[in-house]
Amino acid sequence: MEFQFDLSHIAHDQIIKIDNSLLPVGYQKEDPELQRMISNVLDKMGVASGIAQELKSPITSAEKLMRSDHILYLMTEQTSPGHFVVVGLLKMGWKKLYLFNKKGSRTEAMVYCLLDFYIHETRQRHGYGIKLMDYMLKDNQIEARQLAVDQPTNKLLQFLWKYFNLSKLVNQGNNFVIFEEFFEDPSEKESANDNRSSGYKSQPTFGRHGAARQQDCMANILYGAKPAEIQNGNGHVDRVEHQQRENKQHQDERHVEVQHHVEVQHHHHVMDEGDGQTSNQAHPKLDIKNFHTQLW
Repeated sequence: MEFQFDLSHIAHDQIIKIDNSLLPVGYQKEDPELQRMISNVLDKMGVASGIAQELKSPITSAEKLMRSDHILYLMTEQTSPGHFVVVGLLKMGWKKLYLFNKKGSRTEAMVYCLLDFYIHETRQRHGYGIKLMDYMLKDNQIEARQLAVDQPTNKLLQFLWKYFNLSKLVNQGNNFVIFEEFFEDPSEKESANDNRSSGYKSQPTFGRHGAARQQDCMANILYGAKPAEIQNGNGHVDRVEHQQRENKQHQDERHVEVQHHVEVQHHHHVMDEGDGQTSNQAHPKLDIKNFHTQLW
């Protein structure tokens, strides 16, 4: 929205923060002329906002701002050297509200409220709205989910969903809108995130998790190897000793097997001579179970 007066001496930044003195916050001197200019801007922008929201009467004006403790953020844009236009406004203020969460529990709290938000039609869908909102949030060190919104339009609700993912409304029984995320505790949310991710962390190495595991290796069962000899990684000496014991064990097993085979043949030969049976008679079947028992 264009105005006939010059705003260059206060529009050092694109966004001007104005309080109930009708002067920029931090402005050090009285300036009736500047107050008159800002009053004119607020009245005309308030009327335009009311029309856009289809309200019966404007909710923003210089007189209403002077009689409150609200803060108004005014966005300007320089179109040419020394020439500024007003792009939009955002009015904020604290209010004591009775709040109902989604379970129906009621609490009373001071809530920072979005009271009026308007971007001129010629500047909509160009990123001015989110820039103005982000400026206000950073200035107050607050998140969008912590706001209560007074009589939001469908366009504003779509804006909050698009940029802040806020869509779950909690009915308050009045003109203010609160989102479910308003009642979330950030510390509990972080704790929940930590719990969900704990399954991906390394398991503790104390208690039963740090106990030595039972050795299931067949070589350990057969030859009685100590776990420390295999797992301690002390080097070549343990491995050589372990190999020597294995070789000796194999030799003893081979000796027992050969000796047993000779005894069996000798026994068969004696039986053949004593009974007069021919040598080509089939040998008796061995008990495999007893045979393996003797071997091992």
